[in-house]
Amino acid sequence: MAEISDDGLLLRRIPFSETSLICHILTAGHGRITVMARGARRPKSIFRATLAPLYRLHITWRPGRSGMGTLTDISRGEQLVDESRMLPALELIAVSSTLFQEGDPHGYHELHEALSLLADRHADEGQCAALWLMLERAGWLGDLSHCWLCGDMIAADVPMQWQHAHLVCEHCGEGMEISAGLRKGMAGVIRQSNIHMAARDRESWRMMIGLVLREHGVKLPDSFRQHG
Repeated sequence: MAEISDDGLLLRRIPFSETSLICHILTAGHGRITVMARGARRPKSIFRATLAPLYRLHITWRPGRSGMGTLTDISRGEQLVDESRMLPALELIAVSSTLFQEGDPHGYHELHEALSLLADRHADEGQCAALWLMLERAGWLGDLSHCWLCGDMIAADVPMQWQHAHLVCEHCGEGMEISAGLRKGMAGVIRQSNIHMAARDRESWRMMIGLVLREHGVKLPDSFRQHG
């Protein structure tokens, strides 16, 4: 079959045999793919140092007849986050690996946008903002100005309720109150790079994200379990 080239983000590398790797990659134009990187574990392989997460990759592969393709060439572009953001970025990749399955045309742009946001925000708020944005892009969240059940627009100074991992108006349910200030802070961090949240609001945001992940059966990132 003819070879295909595309930009990609590495999700997972799985050792195969003595010398190879099975790689799960989100591509810009072909969704999530699985490819065999033959000989990638050999010391002199061109794949060995290049197949790394948190970098923009440009890959070429030959599709397989039964699903798994074969990686034939790869080059590595810029690093998307610096060393200080590596652990939260890897947790973001782990969540995206569950969100975007093989055959889904989405994933690359959503993860790239989330990693860019993580790299550009204060460390304390960046992971929350990046995860929230990616979950929203994946269709798991509504926006912060409307009830997720009835769709009514809620005024910016009116509190809402957090019920069963949904943000709802007072007419649609009761739960933990989400203040107007918390909603404003969440939206502000997502939009701008210079916003700091109060520690209490930040922990409420982490709790909301954790409940959404649990609702969908997604394993919580380690840093969220440590806080929960």
